[in-house]
Amino acid sequence: MRLSRLKKKWVAATVGVAVIGTFAAVALGSGSLFFTSTPLVTANLDNKVQLNSDRIKFQTKDPTVVRVATVVFGAGGTSGWHHHPGFVIVSVQSGSVTVWHSDCSQTTYGAGSAFVESGHDPGQVTSAGGATNYVTYVVPNVNPLVFRIDDAAPACAS
Repeated sequence: MRLSRLKKKWVAATVGVAVIGTFAAVALGSGSLFFTSTPLVTANLDNKVQLNSDRIKFQTKDPTVVRVATVVFGAGGTSGWHHHPGFVIVSVQSGSVTVWHSDCSQTTYGAGSAFVESGHDPGQVTSAGGATNYVTYVVPNVNPLVFRIDDAAPACAS
């Protein structure tokens, strides 16, 4: 009888560790920490666009998808190393964020600033004190729909 009770406790402890480990792996697998993204709206831009107005150009050759999201960083938050298909326009509403590039150079943006992410080189965004951002993604309309691709940290970040 005692052996059976001990065996049940052992099984329960093993399952508990496995579940906690799985949640930790999912949460930290992308390298994201104290970082949440909440989509506000996602819409199809089905027709190609070619605009050139007031010295600003915007052009698509195929259907695209536009998503606006709120991205919130807690103190010490990081997006993890990643890149985006298409491009992303980030507007910093409050706090400040530091954008790390694949050569490990960095630029800090405060409330009221904006920056753009594009290309296949990995980057990451961090915030020492926390920040709220509004992010507009413009990505190819493909299946599966992809807004972010996680990357390994570059050698200079090790």
